[in-house]
Amino acid sequence: MYSLLPLLTLIVPLLAGTLCLFTCLFRFLEEFSRRTSKILLLTSAALSLVTPLTMIPYCALGEVLETTGLGLRADLSNIAALVSTAILFFLVSIYNMGAERGGRLKPGLYNFFLLLFLCCMFGLLLSYDLFGIFLFVELVIGVSIILVAHNPVKESTEAAFKYLIITAISALFVLIGVLVIYVLTGESNILHLVGDSEKQAILAENPRLLMFVVACFIIGLGADIGLVPFHGWLPDCLPASTIIINGFTAIEPIPLILALYKLVAPLYRIYPSNVILALMLGTGLISIVFGALMAYSQKNFFRMIAYCSIDEYGHSLFALSLISPEARSFLIGQFYLINSTLAKTGLILSLGSVYFNSGDSVMDSLGNLIAKMDKTALSYMVCALSLTGIPPLSGFYAKLLFFGESYRFFYKNENSIIATLIVALLVCISIISFIFLIRSFHKIFLGKSRKNIDVKGDVPILMWLPTIIIATATLILGIRPDLLLRFIGPA
Repeated sequence: MYSLLPLLTLIVPLLAGTLCLFTCLFRFLEEFSRRTSKILLLTSAALSLVTPLTMIPYCALGEVLETTGLGLRADLSNIAALVSTAILFFLVSIYNMGAERGGRLKPGLYNFFLLLFLCCMFGLLLSYDLFGIFLFVELVIGVSIILVAHNPVKESTEAAFKYLIITAISALFVLIGVLVIYVLTGESNILHLVGDSEKQAILAENPRLLMFVVACFIIGLGADIGLVPFHGWLPDCLPASTIIINGFTAIEPIPLILALYKLVAPLYRIYPSNVILALMLGTGLISIVFGALMAYSQKNFFRMIAYCSIDEYGHSLFALSLISPEARSFLIGQFYLINSTLAKTGLILSLGSVYFNSGDSVMDSLGNLIAKMDKTALSYMVCALSLTGIPPLSGFYAKLLFFGESYRFFYKNENSIIATLIVALLVCISIISFIFLIRSFHKIFLGKSRKNIDVKGDVPILMWLPTIIIATATLILGIRPDLLLRFIGPA
């Protein structure tokens, strides 16, 4: 049904961000902006959460909320991701209240870019227009680069420049893919494209061009997400960014990975080629193996979590790529994506708290922090166990569904030996992840420090409270996964 709620979801953070920007344009408002910037961001994040929450009852009943003409649509395929993105942004905004120490951007400008970032993430989830998706992808990445450079250190400038070069090239691939489809069919709305047999026939009659478009989307969005082999910027950006920006950008993969699925899955349904599946599954599997093995060898915990993120992005893409007529892969893939992002955000914020108190991110230099940072240690341990699939946390159920669907898919399309080998490899990677995350916990919170680091106590309540909430959420969703699964429907 026609609704302005999807459009309002974009307008609220954009308008709030514009008002924050207004406060830094005039000198007489600068002092007001400096004193109230944190509470303004938190209030804006809370207001931005309201609209997605109001759409839940409609979507739960199977309603489709669509702003026609703009290609914006909310239904069971994206409402869970939309609400999860808004909630995580709100929690990181609480963390920001205690952790933000300033940087290159003025407070009003800083808030503007963060709220524009949220608006663009919402846009990526809601938009079904090819040009709209391209616009929101590039805005999300552009704002991310600016936020990375917010940290007033040399390393952030270098990391942001590397990020810019890689993603500028990736933008060309996304644009080429979008233009090829539009030139061939004269249609930019994905839903109209899938529903028109004539336009589907045009694409199906050009299989090589279709494969080229799929490759462009995987290369373009793969670089933006940080998938192997387009990941070069990610291990540099996390150590170079502020701890708060790392928390905000940890949410980014939810809209980006679902945008990649939104672009590729319809093309597979139009022309169901194994080459498309091989490209998606291969990219996911390489990212899984490479990310886990590289994370295992890291000594800096920010670089470790960067490679761990690549591993998790690969898992999410792999799960979404197990495309089946029953749409099970989309349900399981989105469930896995949301759960892994939840746990990873908790880990990143917990590590940020350690860095906030100690000023060091080298794990061998830390140790024996559990007595002084007990709440941070608890949240880190719970999120680490969830990410590696330990019951009764939500990561266990997500991995259980993921392993089961992987076996079913390869058993149906290949044979039982291939299916068993794939699942065995995925289990081994999970064990590697468990080892390096538990080892990191031991080095940071239990081991003996090689340096005399004076940590007087845990971080302020506004910093440890969001991590405890995230850890609690992983426990609740592990016991009651249906609380999330009921709001994920077919794409």
